[in-house]
Amino acid sequence: MNNIAMTNLSEEVRFDWAARFYDTLNFFIERFASRHRKEILRQAEGNILEVGVGTGSSLRDYPSSKQIVAVDISREMLRRVEMKLKNYSGSVELCQGDVGNLPFKDGIFDTIFSSWVFCSVTDPVRGLIELRRVLKKEGRLLMLEHVKSQNRTLGYLMDKSNPLAARLGVGDINRDTLANLREAGFKIKEERNLAYDIVKAIVAARRV
Repeated sequence: MNNIAMTNLSEEVRFDWAARFYDTLNFFIERFASRHRKEILRQAEGNILEVGVGTGSSLRDYPSSKQIVAVDISREMLRRVEMKLKNYSGSVELCQGDVGNLPFKDGIFDTIFSSWVFCSVTDPVRGLIELRRVLKKEGRLLMLEHVKSQNRTLGYLMDKSNPLAARLGVGDINRDTLANLREAGFKIKEERNLAYDIVKAIVAARRV
């Protein structure tokens, strides 16, 4: 496992604490999450980066024999990933790092994957700019994300509920991730609703 100097110690501590309960809290939504991870990860090719790997539940959803670099800000999350490496037949390298300051050279990944990550990143646009930096010009960004509804009433309720959701550790539920992607220099190639318009599968590419 590679260790790097952390740029956001408070976030590391928060997710180290959350790691103890992470799999239990996600037990009831994991079937839904796994089904959609498997579907979008069919598009994963070449040198793959997963950011925010958490405890590594996603590893079982990749096609076999892939080469994956899995990054998380939490050392404790990565310790739990190590316990699940036997569940995957390909190559997995673990790296502790902050999505806002990735320890990789420019343009080295063919595919980047994240699931339910950018609701929790402190500065999502900065994190997406970093993903764009390390993604090859012809590469793909694959995302599963929950976002703010475009329905006026539901969007309003999500804005009002967001402070409580954030305190409960759910992350920001009112992010406009599609707008953040465009601001960070991506173009949206595919956008598909998985649960109303709140949970989406997104495929993006670098905007030249």
